[in-house]
Amino acid sequence: MTLLAGKLAMWSTALVLSAGPKTERAEQLKKQAEQVASEARTLANPSGCAQVEECQQVGFGVKACGGPREYIAYCSKTTNVKALEGKLAELDKAERAWLEEARIPSNCGLTRKPRVRLVDGMCISR
Repeated sequence: MTLLAGKLAMWSTALVLSAGPKTERAEQLKKQAEQVASEARTLANPSGCAQVEECQQVGFGVKACGGPREYIAYCSKTTNVKALEGKLAELDKAERAWLEEARIPSNCGLTRKPRVRLVDGMCISR
């Protein structure tokens, strides 16, 4: 189930990052945002927690109208939270630049913050 959730999250990221008008600059910014998103996902380690209270979640990426495009869960015991926060700030900046350059609209809908669960030692946003 966690593998499926991870694949769905990656597909949704790919879908979000593949939309919009194509310009050379927009393509460059899109690739940069994809790279930073990949690095941020790597930093957010969802495994290693023994109690759900050790699980945390954070907004991931941005929508053109503001707010996160999704939430990801991580284990606070096994994740370098400071490094993750820095990478997420970098991701927000990269995605904002790409969305602006590509003139990608947003539905301006709110992304609901899901509840965090602990399943077999893995923190999951659901």
